[in-house]
Parts: sequence; structure tokens; C-alpha cells
Amino acid sequence: MIWSAQQEQALQKVNRWRKSRGKPFFMLAGYAGTGKTTLAKHLAANEEGIVHFAAFTGKAAHVLRKTGIKNVSTIHQLIYLPRTKCDLKYRLLKSQHAQLLLEDPVPKEDLARLEKELKAEKANLNRLDFTLNTDSILGKAKLLVIDEYSMIDRQMGEDLLYFDCPILALGDPGQLPPVKGAGFFDGKPDVLLTDIHRQAADNPIIRMSMEVREGKRLSVGSYGDSRVIRNSSISDAQLAPMMQAADQLLVGMNKTRRDFNQYFRSVKKLRGSYPVAGDKIVCLRNNHDEGLFNGQIWEVVDCSHEKYLKLSLRDDDGNHITCKAHPNHFVGTGDDIDLRHRLDANEFDFGYALTVHKSQGSQWDKVVVMDEWRRPDHSQWLYTGITRAAESVTIIQ
Repeated sequence: MIWSAQQEQALQKVNRWRKSRGKPFFMLAGYAGTGKTTLAKHLAANEEGIVHFAAFTGKAAHVLRKTGIKNVSTIHQLIYLPRTKCDLKYRLLKSQHAQLLLEDPVPKEDLARLEKELKAEKANLNRLDFTLNTDSILGKAKLLVIDEYSMIDRQMGEDLLYFDCPILALGDPGQLPPVKGAGFFDGKPDVLLTDIHRQAADNPIIRMSMEVREGKRLSVGSYGDSRVIRNSSISDAQLAPMMQAADQLLVGMNKTRRDFNQYFRSVKKLRGSYPVAGDKIVCLRNNHDEGLFNGQIWEVVDCSHEKYLKLSLRDDDGNHITCKAHPNHFVGTGDDIDLRHRLDANEFDFGYALTVHKSQGSQWDKVVVMDEWRRPDHSQWLYTGITRAAESVTIIQ
């Protein structure tokens, strides 16, 4: 591999960080097409020991796998587990602790290590359904590479640091600021890559993102398999199949999102105000204890309605979860949820259409973006929407 001068400097800085054994993480930022992932793959290949890659969402993990990276998972799969397993482990550790105290002399190092694990497991028992997996394979890894570091909130960041595994955190400063509650990896990055390498510049999605980031307006026309079209030039009959062929529709305004969510449900002949089996919904608020993260997409397996909705859900990897949810977002804006009761249940909405803000941290193969954002941060907004696509993007102006 022939590196650019900027990439070579980045490699040198990362290698110095790895040798220094100083701070526990290194923030490698760069725009789309600057080679962040390529650099990370190179560093992983030259690491003496196990390297894990992790992403915030299953969709983003899927995109990493398609680049040929192995040992990829979501962060949740990597470091959390159901609480029932934690109960068993806590009892086992208590037994081991008692046995160590009977030894003569007491092995102080083993005792200190065990007491650290006991403290972590005791804290885990105060959580609800998912807990920190202190036996995670991450504990034996030499390096963890995480994508989209702006999505990591403080609790998840602190949980990652528990394993004393160096973290190479990748991020993109061209995107919108992180969703509320995120930002563990905050501040100035250790390295910022700005030079687009030649192979990436030939990628239509990267080329479109470059023009948008530079403040240019995209011209109507084709960009490889991607395209820009005028809303006025397409009929409703043409729009419907275009939307249905995409993996995800992204919009700017919540009213547009709600309208398209109802449209998609009507096309699928899904009746009623609340979710039913087969519906696509999105999580609106992090809940680590139940394995739920803001922007995460789920398929509804079953739904019953009492005071709260009882949802049985399945993700793209076939993982199942059952949880309570406020019904308010499905029948309104959700603004009427009493703050005193907000934490009594989770928050979801239909997920056929998402705002670009809510799409952060995810990627899909084929994306349609309704270019309707008219605020000063339009370039960041559209750049974020475009870079959610892995294979093709259709922008409707």
C-alpha cells in the first residue's frame, strides 16, 4: 500500500500512541474517502494479537464486514449480556472470593483482581435486563477499533474503558453534531484526515459528499448508480416504487417523516395507530439496561397495548428483545409524555422514514434523501445523509 504524506503521518502518530501506552484511546477523524477504515485495517493487520472492530448499530457493523473486516460486531454484542448470566457469575465470584480468603498466605494480587470483578458485577445487578459482560472477549484483545465515535455516550464509553483495551476511535467531523446524550469521545481529534485519496474520489457517493462539504449545490443528473432528481419532475406513481426499492428513506422535517411513515404503512396494508407484526420501528432514546440505542431499527414481532405497549422485537441479526414502550409517539409527537414517567417505558416511533439526524451511526446499501433541510447547517445535514449510503443514494431536491 502506498500512503499519502498525510496518511503516513497519521500511521506514525497512531504507532507512537500504541508504543507509549499512555491514554486509553486515540481519536482518528477524517472525512469520507480519506482512508480512515483502510488505515485501521492496516493497523489491525500489523497488530500482534487479537483486534476487534465494533460499530454503534448493526447496519454500520454490516457495512464494515462488507469491506472484508473480520471480528466485527456491535458494541452492545461485544460488551453486554443478559442479566440472568450476571446473577450466576456474581454467585460464582463470591464463592471464589471466599476460597481465596481461606488460603495461607492469601494471594493478594488474585484477591485484588477478584474484588474488582465483584464490584463490577454488584453494580451490574442494579441494572435491569442487560449488564456489562466483564468476561467479554475484549478483555483479551490488543486493540479495539470503533466506528462513528461521536455516537458513543458516557456510560458506554466508560464501559468500554473497563476492559483496559486500547481503543482506536474513528469519526467524521463533516457530519452533524452527535445526537443528544452522545459525546464520550469529545474534543479535538488526535489526527484529522482531510485529503481524499484518488480511488475514493472515483466513488460517486464520495464525489457527491465532497461537493456538498465544499458548499456546492449538486447538479441534477446521474453519479454512477446514484442520482439527483427534482421533486417536480417525478409523479406520485414514479415516487412510490423508488421509495419502496430503497433500504431507507431520510428526510429533514418530522412532519415529512410522519407523513411518509403513514404512507409506507398503508402500502404494506398495516392497520391501526399502534405497531403490528411486520412494522419497522426506530428507538428514540438510549437504554443500555435493555440493550436499546437511539436510532436503532427493529422489526415488530408482536405488540399488545395496555397502559404501555408491550413490544416483542427482532433486529437484522435475529436478536430478540421484549420491552415496554410509551404509545405517544405512534399517535402524536411524543411531546405529551410526562417527564415524571418518561423513564417508566422506552420510546419508539415508526422507522420507514427517518430524519437525517436520527440516522447518524447507521448505514444502508440504498438510500433516498429528501433534500428539504433549509437551515444554516444544510451542507452538514446533506453530507450526513449522503454518507449513510454504502452503494447508492438518490437525492430528491
